Amino acid sequence: MSRTNALPDDIRLHPDEHLIAVWRPALSVFLRKLAFVSILTAACVNPILVSFTEFRGLFAWPLSLLLGAAFYAFVFDDVFEWRQRRDDHWVLTNWRILFLNTSDEAEPATMSLAECDRAKTWMWWSVRLRLQPHGAMMMPYLQDRRDVAHQIDAAVTAYKNKEATA
Repeated sequence: MSRTNALPDDIRLHPDEHLIAVWRPALSVFLRKLAFVSILTAACVNPILVSFTEFRGLFAWPLSLLLGAAFYAFVFDDVFEWRQRRDDHWVLTNWRILFLNTSDEAEPATMSLAECDRAKTWMWWSVRLRLQPHGAMMMPYLQDRRDVAHQIDAAVTAYKNKEATA
């Protein structure tokens, strides 16, 4: 998700709530994930292609990559996932994390920072937010996922320290 300073129109902050960051999905990260998974799928398809067809050598790999990408994109509906995720907004404030998809008519989902535990990078395209007492939430297609995880951890720590002293 690329960082932006624009707060979505549907989000209203409380008077003493401060905006820390707003993130949006990045197409380049989605394409990186698609390429990674397509290459893994091609590595599985290539031995089958070589064993059961007459395609050999250098021609088999490009064909495997093409078939792997098509298989992954259309069988697992990954092509349509970007269309669903491209309007996502993640908003971090000093109190909470909000999720909003501007193409969806649902109310923004909100979660207090008290419910958060730790944020870590996940693969090359996401941040995984561990929730208390159990559970996790994925924030997919992050451009600067290490920075996002660090900002979330810092906000959670500051919030919990403030609550402990109050």
